[in-house]
Amino acid sequence: MIKELEEYSKYKKSDIQWIKMIPYHWDVVKLKYLLKDIRTGSTPSSNKQEYFEGTIKWYTPGDFLGTKMLESSSRTLNDLAIYDGEAKLFPGESVLLVGIGATLGKVGMLKEEASFNQQITGLLVNEALLNPNFLYYWLRINKKTILEIANYTTLPIINNEFINNFDTIAPPICEQNIITKYLDSKTTQINYLIAVKERLIELLKEKRQAVITETVTKGLDSNVKMKDSGIEWIGEIPEHWETTKIKYTTYVKGRIGWQGLRSDEFIDVGPHLVTGTDFQEGNVNWSTCYRISEERYEEAPEIQLKNEDLLITKDGTIGKTAIVKNKPQKAILNSGVFVTRPYKEEYLTEYLYWVLNSSIFIDYIDIMSSGTTVRHLYQETFKNFIYPLPNLPEQKRISELISNQTSHLNDVINQTKIQISKLKEYRESLIYEAVTGKIDVRDYAPDKQEVY
Repeated sequence: MIKELEEYSKYKKSDIQWIKMIPYHWDVVKLKYLLKDIRTGSTPSSNKQEYFEGTIKWYTPGDFLGTKMLESSSRTLNDLAIYDGEAKLFPGESVLLVGIGATLGKVGMLKEEASFNQQITGLLVNEALLNPNFLYYWLRINKKTILEIANYTTLPIINNEFINNFDTIAPPICEQNIITKYLDSKTTQINYLIAVKERLIELLKEKRQAVITETVTKGLDSNVKMKDSGIEWIGEIPEHWETTKIKYTTYVKGRIGWQGLRSDEFIDVGPHLVTGTDFQEGNVNWSTCYRISEERYEEAPEIQLKNEDLLITKDGTIGKTAIVKNKPQKAILNSGVFVTRPYKEEYLTEYLYWVLNSSIFIDYIDIMSSGTTVRHLYQETFKNFIYPLPNLPEQKRISELISNQTSHLNDVINQTKIQISKLKEYRESLIYEAVTGKIDVRDYAPDKQEVY
């Protein structure tokens, strides 16, 4: 645990509304008085591909991954791009701030000399007055303020004049150094704990996947005689099981195009329009669905939904599934989803749900895509999916077992996610408390038992 720290003995008004009070001996200064240089990056001409054939890291907002140090970029430049004035270099420990676009306010630090595009502003501090690490933490806790002040119509944007005149807390430089050491130590500790829990979630998800796949392909009796299914993505199955294709057992329909439906037609009441983003833990979250008119609903009776329908996404993140339960009076599909229901009572909806959540369906899609990145599940491809089919009583027992085991695993996953969320909240709170002087870290000494 991190020990509680005392407040400073004396405070004064800060003139920064959302902070209010700061330690008495701290100052608030315009950022421009603490900088040596401030520059916006650039993108070299795409007419000369050779500019991008080098080892100089060239950062874009997509390279800001939430870590403090920027260490790897998706693209690189060569010396010619710098020599021709197509790009600029900033030294290591420069602070980079995303100044335009959807990720405005993201901040990072260069580990080594590098360049960046025009969406990013580079800040080079006067190290006699401002520790670059302190500036990083200061800008990090100001992201919400930056977003609120940004001027934009379609995209949020802040210019260099705004950054120059941004009010910045400035403790004495020796105190900044102590604060940044404290925060580096504590955030490293917290990041380690977060990484451990994120790895636990990965392992639990792998375990869940293994339980589903093992059960829908091998059944419940470990002593049963097996046979080769003859299907590449299935392997061996119990001898008394059969295999079948979706098209032989299942009604499959999807919306063909939008039929002229526009987003400005969405209304507050009316039939629900289900999209893949409304899928939540195997169910449809009816509260997030768009609503459409009765006329639009009646245009496509073949995709009007019934309780116990099984839905599967065919665009974007393909293969997400949900079973329709507690359906409002009327509901229909968006264009990115298939509705399925059994022709006859050959299978239970819950059983097919687990089959489609198993590795055999993922493997089938990979085989059918021939290694390419699939962004669409074609209806014909889906209908030709071959899957194992035990008898109905066995399907019921399989579904119940998987449901019970995955429910426990999901509970642990969700609890772990809550713990991660709390750790992240604590980390940001700790940064805020230290950088704004709500806690006094001047006597901080690392605990030998701290985890890194």
